[in-house]
Amino acid sequence: MTPCRKCEAKCCRYFAFQLDTPKNKIDFENIRWYLAHKGVKVFIEKRKWYMDVANPCRYLTENHMCGIYETRPLVCREHSTMDCERTPGAFEHDHVFKNMKEFDKYLRRRFKSYRQKKRGK
Repeated sequence: MTPCRKCEAKCCRYFAFQLDTPKNKIDFENIRWYLAHKGVKVFIEKRKWYMDVANPCRYLTENHMCGIYETRPLVCREHSTMDCERTPGAFEHDHVFKNMKEFDKYLRRRFKSYRQKKRGK
């Protein structure tokens, strides 16, 4: 029995991609905009920035299996059950931002100039 048979297919319920590391105010404001959307998280792992979008695969079946297993994309084929989302500690991130409020708190800690600004005015 494969480990996937016991899983609820966490790996098939989102996609994540690397972002350019933010370097200026516009970059950070764009991240705030991403975080204004439902189902979006931004995380930092080993100094690299990523966007995580909670959106399940259209081929995920009701029993949490792949409906196109034989023709699934390469990224799915290369995903290992040895370090999947079910593995404790496999997906620990340095920072995770689920919304603008969490990201603003990070920005206030990181940048003196951000601490002095008042949002919402």
